[in-house]
Amino acid sequence: MGYGYDGFGMMGGAGILCVITWLVIIVDLVLVGIWLWQNISKK
Repeated sequence: MGYGYDGFGMMGGAGILCVITWLVIIVDLVLVGIWLWQNISKK
């Protein structure tokens, strides 16, 4: 099993886990961006 960054190259559970991981990362970045924007707006 080779590990790659493209989820399309992996079939089955590995591809699904890769997609879920990317979704979590994107959501975290969005939440951090909103939190920082709110903190900057308060000042």
